[in-house]
Amino acid sequence: MNRKRIAICVAVHLFAGLGQIVVGDEAPVSGVKRNLPAAENVGGKPAGITELKSNEKGNQKSLAREPQTKPDDEVESAKRTPDEVAIRLTGETYIKAFCDADAKAVAAHFTSDAEYVDEDGTVYQGREEIEGAMTALFKQTRECEIEIDIDSIRFISPGVAIEDGTTTITVSDDDEIEIILSGYTAIHVKSNGQWLTASVREQAPKNRRQHRTKLQQLSWLQGDWVDEGDDTLVTFSCKTVDGGNFLLREFRIHIEGQEAMNGTQRIGWDPLSGKLKSWVFDSEGGYSEGFWHRDNESWVLKLSGVTADGEPASSTTIYTLVNDDTMTWQSVDHEIGGVERPDSDPVTIVRRAPVPLTADDTLTSKSE
Repeated sequence: MNRKRIAICVAVHLFAGLGQIVVGDEAPVSGVKRNLPAAENVGGKPAGITELKSNEKGNQKSLAREPQTKPDDEVESAKRTPDEVAIRLTGETYIKAFCDADAKAVAAHFTSDAEYVDEDGTVYQGREEIEGAMTALFKQTRECEIEIDIDSIRFISPGVAIEDGTTTITVSDDDEIEIILSGYTAIHVKSNGQWLTASVREQAPKNRRQHRTKLQQLSWLQGDWVDEGDDTLVTFSCKTVDGGNFLLREFRIHIEGQEAMNGTQRIGWDPLSGKLKSWVFDSEGGYSEGFWHRDNESWVLKLSGVTADGEPASSTTIYTLVNDDTMTWQSVDHEIGGVERPDSDPVTIVRRAPVPLTADDTLTSKSE
């Protein structure tokens, strides 16, 4: 297959247009890094204990991400009492202890007779039992990221406070990434000037939706990408839209300086099937849809649809991220109108370098 035909196949398969492009006198070319423990809690709230009953993994090395600052956080922080600030600080030290896989330091955030009830109703009683549960958890998981959103802290007496919030935990192993959102209620008590957690109860958040968190598994697609040949140029851009609920990919194919095709692809979480799904539309009138799944180090997209000429079409596309700026792509099992098409060779696609600023751009930037 010559370079021109490969470039077209790359774009059309890559974005699953499943259509056809005629180039000159040539014949039409047809187109088309994990299981998650339950969410952990912050400020003396053991993370992910729910999953201690399954998914044994290797040694854990946690990677935490600080909670995202909300726009009104600076204003709200000015209104916080010293005790509320102290409780929030225990949350930060809890995160550090968890991310260091330090079960003893995690357990130190609890009172000696603390009680933790996970989302399944399993009860862990006392600091010692909580430490043991955390030790087991750290042995089961390999890598994780934690985000905590404290909804409220209410003081019911000078030494007792109730905290409500949600947690998002991402745990990675060699095969999968999965992200789960959980809610929690924690009771903190002040003892000898120190705030400790006396009780934690997990619960599933109301109307739990995981569209954004599930979609993060394909976040590496974001950005501008290019495959360039002697007389062909294939570009695609990918960004989050609709509050992070979808990825929107747009592609363009140029042959000898002329645009031959363009199209769009939406990727989102399908709560009905419990899978990541794509919907694709090309400028010729073709469309397709299908599901993603992970296969070791690659992501596989299986699609079916209709070409602009009304022929049924299907294909399987394999994406492999080589590094942050390079991916490979290959189309296999491609069929149009019941006729099998040959598999493509693996093609390398690179992230597009930022366009250098011109002198006019620099002047404009300074004037602003």
